[in-house]
Amino acid sequence: MGLVGVLAITAITTALSLAGADPLLQRVGGLAVAASGCLYLLGRADRSVAPAGWRWFAAAVALTSVGGLALPLTTGVQASAVLGIIPGALLTVVGLARLRDSSSWQAGRIQLFTTSTLFVVATLLIIHVLLHLVDAERPGTHPLFRLAVQVVPLVIAVTTTAALLFAGTSDPARQRVAVLLLSAQACSAGASALTVLAWSLSSEALQSWVRPAATASVALLCLACRADVARPTTGPADVRLRVVGVLTSLLPHVTALLGGTLLLLQLTVTGEFDPHGAVLGILGLTALVAHQAVMWCTQRRLAAELLRSESYFRTLVRSSADPVVILDERLRVTFASRALTDLLGLDPDGTLGRPISQAVHPDDAPGLFAALGRRVPAGESAVRTARLRHADGRWRLIQATVRDLREDPDVGALVLYCRDVTPAAPVQGIDPGLLELSLSDPVTGLPNRAALVRQLSALQRGEHTGRATALAFISVTGPDGAAPDLGAADLRALTARLTRVLRGEDWLARSKDGDFAVVVRGSVADAEVLAARLLSAVGLLATPLGTVARSASAGVVALPADVDPGEALRRGDLAARAARAAGPGRVLRYEDALRLEQQRRDALRADLHGALARRELRLVFQPVVDVVLQRTVSVEALLRWRHPVFGEVSPADFVPLAEESALITELGRWVLAEACATVAGLPDPSLAVAVNVSPRQVRSGGLVPDVLAALASSGLPAHRLVVEITESLLLDDADVIDDLEALRRLGVRVAVDDFGTGWSSLAYLVGLPVDVLKLDRHFLADVEHDPQRRALCRSVLQLADSLALPVVVEGVTTQAELTLLRDMGHRYVQGFVFTRPLESADLREGTWPTRPAVAAAPVPAGAG
Repeated sequence: MGLVGVLAITAITTALSLAGADPLLQRVGGLAVAASGCLYLLGRADRSVAPAGWRWFAAAVALTSVGGLALPLTTGVQASAVLGIIPGALLTVVGLARLRDSSSWQAGRIQLFTTSTLFVVATLLIIHVLLHLVDAERPGTHPLFRLAVQVVPLVIAVTTTAALLFAGTSDPARQRVAVLLLSAQACSAGASALTVLAWSLSSEALQSWVRPAATASVALLCLACRADVARPTTGPADVRLRVVGVLTSLLPHVTALLGGTLLLLQLTVTGEFDPHGAVLGILGLTALVAHQAVMWCTQRRLAAELLRSESYFRTLVRSSADPVVILDERLRVTFASRALTDLLGLDPDGTLGRPISQAVHPDDAPGLFAALGRRVPAGESAVRTARLRHADGRWRLIQATVRDLREDPDVGALVLYCRDVTPAAPVQGIDPGLLELSLSDPVTGLPNRAALVRQLSALQRGEHTGRATALAFISVTGPDGAAPDLGAADLRALTARLTRVLRGEDWLARSKDGDFAVVVRGSVADAEVLAARLLSAVGLLATPLGTVARSASAGVVALPADVDPGEALRRGDLAARAARAAGPGRVLRYEDALRLEQQRRDALRADLHGALARRELRLVFQPVVDVVLQRTVSVEALLRWRHPVFGEVSPADFVPLAEESALITELGRWVLAEACATVAGLPDPSLAVAVNVSPRQVRSGGLVPDVLAALASSGLPAHRLVVEITESLLLDDADVIDDLEALRRLGVRVAVDDFGTGWSSLAYLVGLPVDVLKLDRHFLADVEHDPQRRALCRSVLQLADSLALPVVVEGVTTQAELTLLRDMGHRYVQGFVFTRPLESADLREGTWPTRPAVAAAPVPAGAG
């Protein structure tokens, strides 16, 4: 039974009741509403946050319907139905208890008790006075009426209080559910009260509204069950939800006020003293006083905690060497630490209430204010750079780590941790604001590699005033030593850590991928000391997926005046690469790195010739996922070398060594045979495998025989093999094209690997033997933050689609990148966002997250 059906039956039954239809027909309609509502609650319960609670509500609806029908048939008194529904009404209290979050009731239990007591007493007082004001003498002799007058008000008070407590303690994500439940309980209580009043007054007009109120209660229960789904609680609270919170807090007091007013009205109208009403009034006043006492104690405790927290905050801020500035929504200063005097020569108290626009350079203001206006996810930080006016009139380049706490109800502001990054000795003719916003990394706000080159050029041209300068490269790796898959949140958190370690005269920039570069004012020995401090700051990173261990290594190089920026960067990269190979936590100078790198290359070159015989080489497999069908369509075979001394050696290190000799052909032949044999032995009859072949193997003329031999020995169908080649091979002589055409005639598909890094002419692909494009991961660099990058990526995908060439996007590492690609209508994705490369054993066991639970459908042409 769907929700529309429940609402339709409710509407029909309500219309019959208000129109005065036959009582039997009305009873049938009421049973239909109860049955449909019960079925809906049972069917929908498993999709809700608290299934057990809604099953109790379904039982309450069923018991209420049965009791309301059975008791009148037993007693012969139609109005006695109000007593029959009492057991079902009490079951709703159990349902509310099962729906609640127990953690929300732990704090403030005494306050909840006094609030509920006040509301119960006030509700009883209101019902008692109303029954006393009406003429209740005629049916007063009936024992069932006397019982109803005594029991029904208490049941109404208890059930309504339970609904009120649930609404007042629910988290924001379930406030709509709480409001619907409170409304449903109000309708149920109204139906019970109307039944007693109609019985007392023998009023058919009141009786005609009883069934509509009861059926409305069932419909509201179904709506509440439908709304009870998990929702994120981040982001600004809905204004309507805040209003609900205020109403649930004030409702007990409003009810007490109404009860006291009715009691005075009763005394005025009847002129008689009502002892029962007086007792309830005294109990209500007592509960009100107790509630106010509890509230006073709570407010006193919270005020003390607030003062203590503020004292801690001011103590920590005063001890910080970096100034801390807090801005409100309009970017006005609401707090500034004493360190601001050292930074800008300003009195912190004199800056309160002033907008920061008065101090920001006009050229930097638009970009800075736009950046500060953008919302940053809670828990993350961003780095912003701009020129600010010093009290002496000079412009200082200030770098601020920004924490966006505007969504935090306890803060509601932007918190800036500032530091001065102005060059110590500006060169004549060079802008002091060397880090323009156009040269900033969009994720971290740091200067990018282009700005680093400009800074090194400026140093070479004139900033060497007898003081040594050095360069440090910080290379971040994962817990297994592999290349990092740092997301935007990781990078911002890491940037904030590194910034706090730096000295005031050091200059931090973003190099590439997960690497950072620091221009150090001092000798290369000073750079080594600073690099060691930076490595210790990496440690554990808190990410949205949990706390992740990160390690790092560093390479340092001196910057003599006769070394140009390009050579300095090359030396720094070499030192960082050697340090990364030496192991986590290592710091290497360029000279040591050069020597160690050469020794390592010589050792690898010598050991590579026997690696295959010693079984040191193996294949791992990276899945390619169809995000539309949510299944794996192929895997890419990747060569790995576990060296007995150096451990895992990157293919970027040993493949170029193999290509220096004929060894690469032997390795290519082995990879083809091993990959085909592994995939042929899998239970999935449609999974394809992609194998990279080197240019030397293709040009040797042995590619076609090697492929035929691998297919024959493994039994793998030709259509399940994808041969990946580089773009440059397509521009070679006609023999290469002929070999690729021959493979395609066999059924083997041809893919262009790392598309976008070579000549990248889509028009040139027309007519060439190509089935698939693999888009290089560099296309995804900053695609989350750079609109031009997104437009470029979207254009390439659309052009390839117009040529009927499927595209596999490589290197997708974050959920945000995956979402962007899905929004572009893209299908085939490969990267760490699904899984890291799998060992052969894991591939055979099918233990990766994206593998379908059932056998996959045939792979679409070109989907590899």
